[in-house]
Amino acid sequence: MTASELNHLFGDGELRRILFTHRPSELQLNRRQRIRELVHLSRLADAHSIDEFRDPTSSAHHELVGIVQELAR
Repeated sequence: MTASELNHLFGDGELRRILFTHRPSELQLNRRQRIRELVHLSRLADAHSIDEFRDPTSSAHHELVGIVQELAR
């Protein structure tokens, strides 16, 4: 995923604000964790089919559920 794709995903200029604006450390850590999870989700979606995600016994499904749980915190 390129920086321009991430910028499009987060909204125009939001990526710059996330990466280069000084924030309190806890907020910055939470933001970084969410970004990492979204990138992980993107890579997972590229690597697996929708049928794999729908199968509750597949590793792709378990990984997807884990990512969504992390993002929901």
